[in-house]
Amino acid sequence: MGKTSFLVFGAGAWGTALSLQLHKSGNNVFLSSFDQTNLKNIASSRMNEKYLPGVELPDDIHVTEMAQDLLSEIDCVVICVKSPYFRKALSELKRSPASFKVLWATKGFDLESGMLLSNIVSEYYDAGIEHGVLSGPTFAEELAHNKPAAITLATNTINDPSQLAAEMSNENLRVYISTDPVGVQLGGSLKNIIAIASGISDAMEMGANARAALITRGAEEMRTLGTSLGASESTFSGLSGIGDLVLSATDDQSRNRQLGMHIGKGGNLDSFRETHNGTPEGVHAVSALVNAGIVNDDEFPITSKVYKILFEGLSAKEAGMELMSRPLRFEN
Repeated sequence: MGKTSFLVFGAGAWGTALSLQLHKSGNNVFLSSFDQTNLKNIASSRMNEKYLPGVELPDDIHVTEMAQDLLSEIDCVVICVKSPYFRKALSELKRSPASFKVLWATKGFDLESGMLLSNIVSEYYDAGIEHGVLSGPTFAEELAHNKPAAITLATNTINDPSQLAAEMSNENLRVYISTDPVGVQLGGSLKNIIAIASGISDAMEMGANARAALITRGAEEMRTLGTSLGASESTFSGLSGIGDLVLSATDDQSRNRQLGMHIGKGGNLDSFRETHNGTPEGVHAVSALVNAGIVNDDEFPITSKVYKILFEGLSAKEAGMELMSRPLRFEN
């Protein structure tokens, strides 16, 4: 059997790290991006100094512009762009008549509708296309340095997910399989919102008790929304649920937690954007959910408070007081 050809579309930190791991697994790997300037810099220096500095790319990872003849050589595309650019990425891929599997490692919702990204894939491709989502507790820098990690491939349409998981796995990366793409997508997206809240709490020195309460009640908000949308409850106990939540809510490598800490120290979203590359996915996620009317203050108080802090001027201190003074209720 020949090598499987993967195109990773999105040359940020995560796309670059995933390219390295797919290459380590023995695959033929192409890396492309909308950012042509950064792509040229990566091709010439063999490093992604903008998003993943200090990590060298092997010469046989092909850094290239998107082209129709390239897509004809690809077995599987992995979309790693930020959620606001997900539709644009699909539009670019759809131009090709070639047949390939479509995976995405983007964690978020469609900003226009609040829908899951799997629904957007269905808008662009017919039911016959094999597609799935990759998600789990992973930081790009650790993955790029070959530190052990585990992720989930969730799909209901890929004919042989075990084979695909094996092609992506290696001694440093273990790929598990799920048949719950709804739950896996929700876990990977919602945990970013809770990570913002955790960062705020820790920066305000509210203590370990408060952090544990936020993570636990945040996990309940994830489960509540997930099951209402058809996800399996058990998914939120897995890698893409509690696994990713604990990682993002407790480790300072998390950009969403970094944003929360910035706010907890007196900053805001605008000042964070001035000193960091781009906007954390939790911002897009909470905006999409609230604007689409999917969440409310009664069932999803943490999510709602994060939105009000980011976009309506609610102070972090006031948000904490409001959460603690809510009417008492049964835990589940």
